[in-house]
Amino acid sequence: MRKAVVFISAVAFAAPWVADAADCSAKSDATTAPIVELYTSEGCDSCPPADKWFSTLMPPAANVVPLAFHVDYWDYIGWRDNFAHAAFGQRQREAVKRQGGRVSYTPQVMLDGRDFRSWSRGSEFRKNLSGIQSRPARAQVELALKANATSIELNSVGFVPGALERTQSAAFLAITESNLQSRVTAGENKGVTLKHDHVVRELLGPFPIGADGKFSATRNIALRNGWKPRDLSAVVFVQDQKSGETLQALSLPVCAG
Repeated sequence: MRKAVVFISAVAFAAPWVADAADCSAKSDATTAPIVELYTSEGCDSCPPADKWFSTLMPPAANVVPLAFHVDYWDYIGWRDNFAHAAFGQRQREAVKRQGGRVSYTPQVMLDGRDFRSWSRGSEFRKNLSGIQSRPARAQVELALKANATSIELNSVGFVPGALERTQSAAFLAITESNLQSRVTAGENKGVTLKHDHVVRELLGPFPIGADGKFSATRNIALRNGWKPRDLSAVVFVQDQKSGETLQALSLPVCAG
């Protein structure tokens, strides 16, 4: 191991979509779909087993939203992870600090905002995941997207009924990509072909929850070189910023144009 609810209100969409692009939408269920976060790096030789396991988490059928955050703090040992962002390492450090910890490591799995080191023990992971999934959702979220040849327009709205949770929660948008592959030519994984799924390509937020419990966020994201639209998904989630718990999350594959 590397060191280093019951919905009170509904909100409708009103988005000026472009006529010649593909659009789709979804809304969350009454029970919680938790986010599972993996902090990983192609420069870490203990990460590939975790990456492989993470690929088995398949939303929306599994009622879970997996987010793989590639960190850049192992780039110095010989291999630059092209999926990594410094901001993801900062997100990890903040999550570790929130739990009273001091050390970030890879691979690290966070289930519902908490360090979960037993991810490789399938029965234990499924038991804990099932417990979260059985909870009534504490937020309602909706997501619509419009995709064309050059960009994806995301439009999300939501509602948080709990007064206290409104003050300490925030919403986030993300774009993830699956079926990614790298042939590593240096560093600890030299000579290995690595495969990745649910890789966070963009993370947007935090978006504040209003005093009335509502939030909305609209963003237009340009498709970068190398992104494969058929393998992209859009994600919205509401997370308690003090505990790290998921109030609700939703994943939506990008529709074909």
